[in-house]
Amino acid sequence: MKKQWIIISILLIVLPFLTGCWDQRLLKNGRLVFSSSFDLLDDETIRATAIIRDFKNGTPMNTIVQGEGKTIRETRMVMDRKISGSFEPSKNRIFLLGEELAKKDIYKFLDIFYRDPNSSISAKLAVVEGNGEEILSKLSEKNVLISEFMIELLTSAESATGVPKQNLQTVCTLMFDEGKDFALPLLKLKDGEVILDGTGIFHKNSLSGVLTFKESSLFLIMNNQKAKLARFVSKIENDKRLNVDNYITYNVTESKSKLKIISDAPDNIQVGINVDMEVSIVEFPQDKLTDKKKLKKLNDEISKKLTEDAEEMIEKIQLANSDLFGIGRELMAFHPKTWEKVNWDKAYPEITIVPTIKVDIIGHGIIN
Repeated sequence: MKKQWIIISILLIVLPFLTGCWDQRLLKNGRLVFSSSFDLLDDETIRATAIIRDFKNGTPMNTIVQGEGKTIRETRMVMDRKISGSFEPSKNRIFLLGEELAKKDIYKFLDIFYRDPNSSISAKLAVVEGNGEEILSKLSEKNVLISEFMIELLTSAESATGVPKQNLQTVCTLMFDEGKDFALPLLKLKDGEVILDGTGIFHKNSLSGVLTFKESSLFLIMNNQKAKLARFVSKIENDKRLNVDNYITYNVTESKSKLKIISDAPDNIQVGINVDMEVSIVEFPQDKLTDKKKLKKLNDEISKKLTEDAEEMIEKIQLANSDLFGIGRELMAFHPKTWEKVNWDKAYPEITIVPTIKVDIIGHGIIN
């Protein structure tokens, strides 16, 4: 008992001299930023646009603040001087990169977010055709909750295997991967509406090309990144009286892709990508899906069409010098001698990539 009292006495004496942690940042003193865009001007100046959430009579409102500077940090300093309270970007949920800025090494502009411990590295990242400020300004006019709208737009596209799931953290890993490039969702302004228009593809952290929404979906499936839903429309006929009879719509229920280095000769690198798909028909006006011959013909027609689409998509990513499939990584890991002998930047656009897609129809809805 006496020993316990001694310990308690010592603790009471020492306690006042212990330092506490007063490193706190009160949100009530800050102006919270939920969406931001960055554009590169003609003189290499960066224009940052931030959407700050304000409330009027209990209703959330959007306030646009802009700042220009030579670095992202300088634009923040400029915007901080334009608002009451402190500029607080730690709640930022999405960053938009203007087209001209994205064509540069985007790591140079994102560096601040990886160094600042208060940065939200789970924030989504997207590229804009044109300027990012135009997207935020148009949405602000409609007074919608901008960050929520764009997050839902991207999330729904991710669930439909339309765009890759990317944020600041996942992109950082890929930016330092010598053997693989990456893609980001692409937004654009069309007829006054903000739409998702596919993906922007990168080479060495710089925007080098674009894939359509359908091409992006096909790439994700071929890269074993199918999400909850994947749906395609293929043209399988040309001579039907009604144009709608020339097309078939189907969901990809299961898919498996395998990449194989067929030849690792430095001057003749050949790669095969084999994809097996199980699909379910969701729209086919011609019907007659119980006919085995008809079903086999459809399997062959869809397989042929998707393989042709894959060839066109691969041609685009090679033209953009974007190694989205990580073929360089495969060479580094399993064919190191070949990797040491090639200049991958020059070799990749010239290598042979052969896609083969095999489709098996396993469902046709609730009618025969």
